[in-house]
Amino acid sequence: MKTLYCTTITSRALQLIRSYEGDVSGCEAVLCHYIHEEPSRDKYGRVVENAFKIFFPNSEAICYTLSGEISYVLA
Repeated sequence: MKTLYCTTITSRALQLIRSYEGDVSGCEAVLCHYIHEEPSRDKYGRVVENAFKIFFPNSEAICYTLSGEISYVLA
């Protein structure tokens, strides 16, 4: 289980989080049953500062930033 600071979240990211028994309440997103986490990378393979990807068992992923933005991304 992991708790993230959350200021904004896309509807698809929220749906994915909830499909694995997580939820968002106020400024916290609680993630359950994720597989692994890694630094986010741009299209050239460079690490994006303060951004991370979290992968779920269905091979879908979300990206989050330390500033609280959470979005669905293609894994």
